[in-house]
Amino acid sequence: MAIYFVLAVFIYLYGKLYRANSSNRRRKIYLIVTFGVLILVASLRDPSVGTDLAGHYAKRFNMIGDYSWSQIPTFSTTIGYEIGYCYFTRFLHVFSSDVQFFIFVTSFLMCAAFGYFIYKESTDVILSTELMLFTCFYYRFMTMMRQGLAISIILVAYTLMNNSERRLKDYIKFALLILLASTFHSSAILCTLMILFDRLRFTKKQIIIGVGVMVVFYLFYMNFYTAALNFFGTGNNYERYLTSASEGVGHINFQTIYNFILAFVPFLLGYYVLVWEKKTEKHLFKGDESMYCLAKNESFLLYMVLIASTFNLLIFRMNILNRFSLYFTPFVLILCPYAISSMKLKSNKPIVRACIYFMFGFYFVWLTITKAAEFYGVVPYRFI
Repeated sequence: MAIYFVLAVFIYLYGKLYRANSSNRRRKIYLIVTFGVLILVASLRDPSVGTDLAGHYAKRFNMIGDYSWSQIPTFSTTIGYEIGYCYFTRFLHVFSSDVQFFIFVTSFLMCAAFGYFIYKESTDVILSTELMLFTCFYYRFMTMMRQGLAISIILVAYTLMNNSERRLKDYIKFALLILLASTFHSSAILCTLMILFDRLRFTKKQIIIGVGVMVVFYLFYMNFYTAALNFFGTGNNYERYLTSASEGVGHINFQTIYNFILAFVPFLLGYYVLVWEKKTEKHLFKGDESMYCLAKNESFLLYMVLIASTFNLLIFRMNILNRFSLYFTPFVLILCPYAISSMKLKSNKPIVRACIYFMFGFYFVWLTITKAAEFYGVVPYRFI
């Protein structure tokens, strides 16, 4: 497990010594180098590193390659893999039947997508990259191939939309990419909510409604879950999770409580800096006193992190709902540095930044030592 701690130290020290945030060129070079190292480490791991990779993805890589293109839909239905992932795997098999090639390509695509997302959206690439490691996305990408690829598509899709003029055609492209992501992991269809929240501004009324919805979801989570199953059809994994002894029940322990804190505290930080600190400014209100004068990206970040907090809270009731939070948690990596950079008092910025590093870093160290082997199968790390 020492290699993961070395990566954490390298990400921080290299960023500080290189002054990665001092110019756009340095930001780009920093992310190319750091994510290049992350890709290298992930690509050179043995196929036994990663629970799902060792359990079925590595084994079924050549199995899918043995099928003809016309047989892929049948295989997809039989094995329970989404058809987009099956076609993607079959395509990779055209170039090589070596499972290590499969590991390299998937590691490259997932890490590169995250690096591009941070480059385009973050105000502090060092903090965001470190948080990517500290929130264990790196571990998840080593095992959750289908959903990891789906998350990567969503992050790139959002980045393209956020840097567009947000015309109808831009939302259509975003929706089409969400549909593409859902062919890798069906749960990605939930990200259509992002289109709705991208059109909403953060208001007093919606803050109250948002907290109320969180409470309602917590109390009636099963009703919403069973209703959502209608979108996935019968016989899917999410239907089977209802009777799963591990995924179909809730867990209230140190890990789940801390996981909720890692999303909700950044939301509170963002709310305090972007909303509360501005409440006395005259330009805050525009006619309607219930409307906070937030930029569109600020409202969106607050909504996304609030949704991530909601799903992390629902883990107390049903463990599998953690899977849905993964599409929204990456925005924690963007909100934290954005909120810190937006603070009025410059003297508070290093203190808050240090607190964020400590809070997330403590979770990373604790989970790596005690749970990384059980949850993700990434400890011990083994080279090929």
